[in-house]
Amino acid sequence: MSAYTNEQLKEIDKILKFIKQMEGIVRTSPSREQVERVRKELKKFREKLKEMIPGIDAMTVNVDELRTKLGLTAVIPTVQETAAAKSQDDGESGDILDRFPIQKASPHCTDPDVNLMATMLLVLQKDYWPAISEQHCKLDFSCANERDAIRVLLENAVRSLKVLAETIEEYATADKQDFREQLLKMKNKQTRIFLFETNDVMKGVREFLKKLVDDLDHGGGAVMNRDEVIKTNSRFEESNYLEGRTIADAIREVEYFTSKVIERLNLPQFKVKP
Repeated sequence: MSAYTNEQLKEIDKILKFIKQMEGIVRTSPSREQVERVRKELKKFREKLKEMIPGIDAMTVNVDELRTKLGLTAVIPTVQETAAAKSQDDGESGDILDRFPIQKASPHCTDPDVNLMATMLLVLQKDYWPAISEQHCKLDFSCANERDAIRVLLENAVRSLKVLAETIEEYATADKQDFREQLLKMKNKQTRIFLFETNDVMKGVREFLKKLVDDLDHGGGAVMNRDEVIKTNSRFEESNYLEGRTIADAIREVEYFTSKVIERLNLPQFKVKP
């Protein structure tokens, strides 16, 4: 295989990563419509790959084997890329949440529900929300206002997580028994509030995106740039998780993600007392 410049290899590697991601979506997505759209995009990327590497069968070549031949396997993936690739390779599991390793909400947090919700909340904020924010997703006036209101709730949930994490650490390191008892009550109360309020935020995001998905399915105009491909700017954006996907596909995936978080947490249907 002929030599390529560093810039060409970077571009090829980007295309191969997009192909890998889209192949995983085709295997695991529950949405037939999304699968069909992604297959069309997948064909375009493989045609682009054929233009860049004429001597291969771009429509059937194995992405991982090609990366090895091009010497691209030395590129160290991020933790999330590794998790995503594992999930995509294991097509039978099909659970989108398995792409994201559960992280502790704080060093001494042992509550599995808190750790789950903390991880998924930060995934939503860092990896998913930017793709449907005003930076990338153009919505009509009414939906844009609703998105702004949900963004505030999301930010509040992240702040509540920080407060809870601080309380957990204070309790873990406190010496005086009476102070520990006070902190334990505070920790338990904050845990209940965090779980229920964050669950409500996830439900709010899901219901909002369900409305957008329904609008997309019926050819509405709520999403004004539905077919635009997401391009991130590393100078201003921390994550490029959904780069290369269309706005419409991003909306569908975030809606599916929030549904699975709510399903996994499975909280009872009642409000926690403040």
